Amino acid sequence: MWPLWTVATRGGARMKHFKEREFSLFNYMCDILYNFYKTNGLEHCCALESLMGGNYKTEGQKEWLKRFGDVWDKVEQREVKR
Repeated sequence: MWPLWTVATRGGARMKHFKEREFSLFNYMCDILYNFYKTNGLEHCCALESLMGGNYKTEGQKEWLKRFGDVWDKVEQREVKR
C-alpha cells in the first residue's frame, strides 16, 4: 500500500476537496475529514469537537473519529520535530 502522501500526489492528482491548497499532510487530512463529514451527512467541525459533542450517528463513526485523531496527533508530532 502506498503511503498517505504518495497516494494524494501520485500521477499529479491532488486533494479531492481542497484542490487550491498546497499539498501537506495537514491539508490532506483536512480533505479526508471533510469527505468523512460529507459522506456521512455530519456537521463539519474539528474531529475532537465531533467526539466531544456527539457529532456522529454510529459507533463506527465514533471509532473512525478517534482513529483520525490519533493519526492527526502523530502528524502533528512529526511536524513539531522538523
